[in-house]
Amino acid sequence: MAGVGRGTRASHGLVSFRSRVGLNAANFFLAEVTGVVMPFLAKFLAERGWRNDAIGFAAALAGLGVLLMQTPAGVLIDRVRRRRALLAVASLLLGFCYGVLPLLPARWSLVDPLVFVAGACHAFFVPLLGALALGLAGHAALARLMGENQGFNHAGNIAAAGTAMLLVNWFGTASIFYAVAVVSVVAAGSVTVIRPDELREEAPCREGEAPAEPCSRLGRSLALPALFRDRRVPVLFAATALFHLANAPVMPLVGLYIARLGGSNTQVAAVVLVAQTVMIPVALAAGVLCQRWGRKPVFAIGFLVLPVRIFLYSLTSDPWVLVALQALDGIGAGIYGVVIAVICADLTKGTGRFNALQGLIATALSVGGVVGPFAAGLLVQHLGFAVAFCAFAGVAAVAAVLFFALMPETRPAEGITL
Repeated sequence: MAGVGRGTRASHGLVSFRSRVGLNAANFFLAEVTGVVMPFLAKFLAERGWRNDAIGFAAALAGLGVLLMQTPAGVLIDRVRRRRALLAVASLLLGFCYGVLPLLPARWSLVDPLVFVAGACHAFFVPLLGALALGLAGHAALARLMGENQGFNHAGNIAAAGTAMLLVNWFGTASIFYAVAVVSVVAAGSVTVIRPDELREEAPCREGEAPAEPCSRLGRSLALPALFRDRRVPVLFAATALFHLANAPVMPLVGLYIARLGGSNTQVAAVVLVAQTVMIPVALAAGVLCQRWGRKPVFAIGFLVLPVRIFLYSLTSDPWVLVALQALDGIGAGIYGVVIAVICADLTKGTGRFNALQGLIATALSVGGVVGPFAAGLLVQHLGFAVAFCAFAGVAAVAAVLFFALMPETRPAEGITL
């Protein structure tokens, strides 16, 4: 098989076991790197005497780094070929930024720039992992490989939560940041396991061009305006932005609600663990079903589950019922992580703009992550939890209607599998 030309394996979906292990391991360990840092950053800074507003500003800087770099990261990834190396560098730099925090004086002039740079590095992970999956599997087999990758990603989040609880109990909060530095090295090493001869990293500009023929500089520089000429792109952007505006604040809101109801730390931790556990089989199933049924029916399930789940929170004040409802979060998020990458690949096939569109959609996610929690805080403070849940359920319902009414199926005819 060593004599197979670059892109041949990918075009037939024949990805070797070694490359699959490397990509799955990268998804697993990068999830561990990013899964638990922010809650423990707040605790770490509080232990060093920081005020609540200063802690909140530091956390916001990390989110701002992600937000500002999402779309530029996608455009940059479309321009470069050494994507394995870029992912390794982003992982190592993020690990360094967090790993040195316990070694430095806890001054804002040192901490704030580091968390901002770490957030900017984090912005590269999702589009790079998607680009590597597409480069290995090609369009025809991308859905199945993305399902597998997302399963390992969610498993990494579960492992991160369990590991963090043990480390904090045994060695204190600072150990989390040292662990992130170590795991970032392992994640960077995982990328090197992917076989470069199987990885098609050249993006053709038009259907029918030779794989090795690069896009023109003009074609790449106009990536974003060209994307919006396809009316499906603004529909997808608007629907996903509303989806995340509704979804982003809900998990922390549920955790806070459980705490206000007198729930235990175990119940608060279970809010995360239940959702992540359900995401693993859902992601694997989504990878198969969006190839068999089409992208829209599978994605529609995620859009439909979200408003139902959020509204049900407003009907109960039992902490364990709230935890159980998090299984529905696992369904929606498990589907989203797989299908959004596949739809982006469908919409940009043959254009060389796959990563630009991934970055654009990720920006919608980040905006929701900033605006949603801010709105949640105001609603809960002045109107209570039930009203907040109903309000976000309404936003999720608008997202679902928009997607159902205006977003067409994107699966190509040759992708139909009976």
